[in-house]
Amino acid sequence: METEINSQGAIVENLINRYVINYCVLMDIPLNIKRISIIASGSSYNAGVFGKYFFENISKISTSIDYASEVIGSKFDSFDTETLYVFLSQSGMSVDTVEAMKKVKDSGAKTLCITNNLDSTMYQLGDYRFYLDAGEEKAIAATKTYSATVVMLWLIALKIAQNKHIDVSNETKEIYSIRKSIEESMKSFDNLELSAKFLSKLDGFAIFGYGMYYPLALEAALKIRETSYINTSAYPSGEFVHGHFAVLNKTKAFVTFLTHDACDYELNILKKVLRTYKAKSIVVSDVYEDYDCDILLKFQKGSSKIANILNMIVLIQILALNIAKKLKRNVDNPQGLIKIVESKE
Repeated sequence: METEINSQGAIVENLINRYVINYCVLMDIPLNIKRISIIASGSSYNAGVFGKYFFENISKISTSIDYASEVIGSKFDSFDTETLYVFLSQSGMSVDTVEAMKKVKDSGAKTLCITNNLDSTMYQLGDYRFYLDAGEEKAIAATKTYSATVVMLWLIALKIAQNKHIDVSNETKEIYSIRKSIEESMKSFDNLELSAKFLSKLDGFAIFGYGMYYPLALEAALKIRETSYINTSAYPSGEFVHGHFAVLNKTKAFVTFLTHDACDYELNILKKVLRTYKAKSIVVSDVYEDYDCDILLKFQKGSSKIANILNMIVLIQILALNIAKKLKRNVDNPQGLIKIVESKE
């Protein structure tokens, strides 16, 4: 797991060099996309939540996201031929995602898949296909394929925006320095050891994030559950005031994300939590601010918005790894956790 975490800078650089020339994204995607529907499970779903943010905010295109298992059910009986259905699976063999993709294909709708397996069923089925080329992921908990999927979704969003003549220069101006940003950030986490030691002693805690940081909370909670077996739950910060605060009555800690571009609403939520509950607080941030928290888990600010996202992804993966190591868990082969894939006949 640690080796795969450390390889992410090179993998991201490889994807950018493959698809970007002179700040222009070159890839085969359909023109005149009306809507996008993302379908995935597990860590791929969490990456898809980032994809929804990218498509709506960069490409200015309406996007939904659903769990593959829900698409298989009777709720989804018809599919829109003007919608591009995007399927995410690191293995390309996840049973529920493959079945959902077959159902969409049978309807005649267009499909796009992102996978790390050229020989997979999903890759063979997709009308538009993108290979992560991240190398075999030997650890059970997804790390490098997760960040690669996030980057691929971002690149596709940029391509759609460029096709629509939307100015994305703010997104791409530091595109060739992302690897450097990731690798420098990995050397300069403040209070990582302290945070891991404290969280490893808990039976459970809450993680929440606002806007595009909600999928970070989802992935952080999943990684810690997968590798340390600690009961972690993720919530959108805005929804936390609508009843989710109640979890802090019985948990001793929470983790949240607040970066240099945090809005007043995010800060007010944190202040309300700190005033109302006695739970210990860990704030993940790229700036030294007096958040009145117990631990400031500081990381290096990225050279761009996507670099900042990737720096935070790497941080939560290393945090999960360190918590698990303190508990003497086998992070490469967690108990009761296997990849659910279809068998090859």
